Amino acid sequence: MEPLFDLELAHGRALALAIPDEGDLERLAALLAPEELSLATSWAPARRRTWIAGRAALREALDRSGLAAPAVLGDDRGAPVLPAGVVGSVSHKERVAVALVAQARDDARIGVDVELDAPLRIDIARKVLTEDEQREIAALPDAGRLAEVRLRFSAKEAIYKALDPFVRRYVAFHEVSVTPTSDGGATVQLHLPPAEGPFDVEVRWLRRDGLVLTTARVRRAVSSGANR
Repeated sequence: MEPLFDLELAHGRALALAIPDEGDLERLAALLAPEELSLATSWAPARRRTWIAGRAALREALDRSGLAAPAVLGDDRGAPVLPAGVVGSVSHKERVAVALVAQARDDARIGVDVELDAPLRIDIARKVLTEDEQREIAALPDAGRLAEVRLRFSAKEAIYKALDPFVRRYVAFHEVSVTPTSDGGATVQLHLPPAEGPFDVEVRWLRRDGLVLTTARVRRAVSSGANR
């Protein structure tokens, strides 16, 4: 199975596969265990395609990393259940599925998100950005501002996936503030209830092959204080 890309990144190995049409799906389905495939039998074709492609990307990334895993099922929140000592995340967008895997370090969890690197059809800034974030990008030209909205949206999606194992709930967009930096990183502030933190959050992002790829690593902070 030839991936679209296979990258060693700061937060793990990121591997992408093209999502085929329904008629060509069997070559990806062949990578999965019967228990995995049985989860998707009753789903609509579009969801089945993306899920199988995501699991295939995850399986390929695990195999290439030497991280053996049995059938990867899902937990009650839909995240892949991986063996002890392994962390991972999956994302998909239209025609591409991406998996991020790594050996576990301390209690850290990782998340990945992929987006098309194209202008947004709808301005979602008010929905996904805090008021402070909106002010930060207000002076940018329209194209640059919308690209920044997409990047921050992607970063938040990756953060939510890495954060979910700790908080076990939906985290709203306005509970996280992200300011991407030109070196492919970002500064992050979490606005969570005090009982849920604090956390240390790392974000990395890149643009490649018409995609925006963002990864996040979250772990409980050693020191006490406000969420970071």
